[in-house]
Amino acid sequence: MSLSDDDFDDDDDEILLALTKVKSTQNRQVTTPNNIDKPTQNNNNTQLPSDDIQVRLNRSDGEIAILRAQLQQLQNQKQEDLNKLKESYNIDKLKNDEQLKALKFTVQKLEDEKKFLNNELRGATAIKRRKLPNRVDESMMDIDAMSILDPQQANGVTYKHEQAESVEPETELRPILPQKVIKIQNDASLFTDHIWNHCINGSKRSTLNYLSKIYVDTDILVHDFRTNAKMPLSTAITEYLMLKKNLRLDELVAEFTQTLSDLVEILVEKKLILSIPFLLALIHASLNFRSSAVSQASIKALLESICKLALNFTFLLDSSQDEEDFINYHDVPNQVMVLEKFALVCCLDIIEKLMSLSSLFGARFIDTIWKENYIKVELFRKCLPENTERFKNFAQINLIYNFVEILMSSISETTFAYDGAPNKVLNESIINSLLKVFLIDLPVKDDFMFYGLNRIIGNNIDFNKVDCIIPTSETLLNHSMICRPCPIPYEYLLEKMVPVKKENNLNSKDLQMNQLAFELQSKHEFHVLNLRLKVATLLESFIVTKSSTQIFELKEYIKSIVRTIGFEQVFIMRSPRSRTIYLRIQIIAVLVRILNYISSEVRGLNNLIYPETLYEIFVILLRIAFGSNSLSSEAHSLLLEIRNRYKYDKAVFNDNCERKAREINHITFSDLHTDGKVVADIESELANGLEFPYETDTIELAREILDLCVTHEEADNLYFNMNNEDFNFDEMALVDD
Repeated sequence: MSLSDDDFDDDDDEILLALTKVKSTQNRQVTTPNNIDKPTQNNNNTQLPSDDIQVRLNRSDGEIAILRAQLQQLQNQKQEDLNKLKESYNIDKLKNDEQLKALKFTVQKLEDEKKFLNNELRGATAIKRRKLPNRVDESMMDIDAMSILDPQQANGVTYKHEQAESVEPETELRPILPQKVIKIQNDASLFTDHIWNHCINGSKRSTLNYLSKIYVDTDILVHDFRTNAKMPLSTAITEYLMLKKNLRLDELVAEFTQTLSDLVEILVEKKLILSIPFLLALIHASLNFRSSAVSQASIKALLESICKLALNFTFLLDSSQDEEDFINYHDVPNQVMVLEKFALVCCLDIIEKLMSLSSLFGARFIDTIWKENYIKVELFRKCLPENTERFKNFAQINLIYNFVEILMSSISETTFAYDGAPNKVLNESIINSLLKVFLIDLPVKDDFMFYGLNRIIGNNIDFNKVDCIIPTSETLLNHSMICRPCPIPYEYLLEKMVPVKKENNLNSKDLQMNQLAFELQSKHEFHVLNLRLKVATLLESFIVTKSSTQIFELKEYIKSIVRTIGFEQVFIMRSPRSRTIYLRIQIIAVLVRILNYISSEVRGLNNLIYPETLYEIFVILLRIAFGSNSLSSEAHSLLLEIRNRYKYDKAVFNDNCERKAREINHITFSDLHTDGKVVADIESELANGLEFPYETDTIELAREILDLCVTHEEADNLYFNMNNEDFNFDEMALVDD
């Protein structure tokens, strides 16, 4: 064994000996702690090396622990960096994929637009070549050739032209035609512009202008639509449209309408009613933008959600109930009730629009809509009840008009409303409800005087209340935006349907109220007559499309039709110069055509009507059949002389009927100076209820019905009695005999 080996062995032995002593000392200290304060001489000799070794061991253990901790920290940091890199990679990949899809879509769109513009350019070039002379084409070719020459050639050409001008000074320069600038816009930008500029009928502000003054007090997230607290809803809608600008138009319309519908449901649950009518108006505007962009799935989804929303507000229709009778509806302010009623009108307008769009997809889709109860039976029965008392209490003219249009869109050879669906409303029940529109007056309900979203007809004074609920600048509390509706000013609460006072010596305020009441009643009368004409047209369309009158062969139905004609004739005789005469004559004409269909199919009406109805039908048909007498010819002669000879350009008999006749035939009073006879003939052809009682077709149909109901001898006697013009005839001679 070498010296070095011996030295190392000695060191190892000393270390082992020291370790054993340290361990024995530690054990002794643990078992007998009292001996710690009494060290021996031998222990003092070995204390120093054992302490040094222990310190070294503790130091190495600490370093190892530190290194392990640092290693673990590095590993954790490495794993965290790796996760971040993976996450950023996935996000970048998704963004790149979306950008790639958007670029592909844009490229495809640009290619389509390029093809379209090339075709348009070819067509425009061909037309231009046919129109422009050859000299202009040659001059334009010269100009184009000059634009591509180099400067030296251009200078040479200019010099030659100058020489030509010096030789021929009379030559004129041809003007360069300006080029047309074609501005290309995609469907999404046009749709956004359409939403931005949308206005509710009768409104002075845009819909988004109203929504810019409205916010919600909580954060709401609906799909990709986000609105924060204190954030204007118009801002959230604009951001959503910018987010979805790369979608195809049908997808954009579907997502936008469904998102707004879901947002409305959330706001109803939170009882935030203020913005709901305006969000519904935007849904309606989206459907109106382009009918081809609305899919069947969108129609079904919107019908389900909007019908559910409308059912929540139908309790407002019952005029027999007071506020005390409304369950959980105590102490509701006027502004909230006005907004809820306006929201109900908007809901029915959207349903009407959806049903008119559904008719574009054919009879099978219409049948699916009705049989699968997308149009809720409960909603139908509340808006168009069959019971007379419920009709008087629930009937509201706007909603009935909506359902008449909905029924009109459901008519086909195989479909009509709930026809064929189990446990639904029968066709007879629907016809019975529609006939009540003719016989029962439809009063104006308070806070329901709105144009709505589909048509401008009737009264719209209650929209002033909606307009004042949302301030234009700031509220009384200096708030530029609101979450809850502001109170309605007192002067707007006074605007309602009131009877006209017929007393003498009325003050200025009463005269003003009388004028307002008369305007409201006149507009409401015009609205009711338009509705009745629409119902009559619906019944006629049902008969013509189905090619059958079997459903109308009930005595009560024929009695209602005859009574309606009689009522309209009485009104015409009482007010022959009324502005609504034209509508009443149209209603009579359509109902006479319906009677003609029924009588032609059953060969007479005697077996289908009550005895008293037979007398009424004789009276109304005789008024029509023999209404045209010598008065009509004399009135035509007078009108011809006034228009043709004197060139009189004012009303003669009935201003509204004469103006309507000129509008239908596209003439004005300026045609009097060329041919006044044409103007007089046209004005004479349109019935006005007195001088020209009825249209020629209506008179012929009335005579045909009478021919089936009476004998020839009875008809001759009736004609003699109706047209006896012997002014020396003494009625007392009959008594003397």
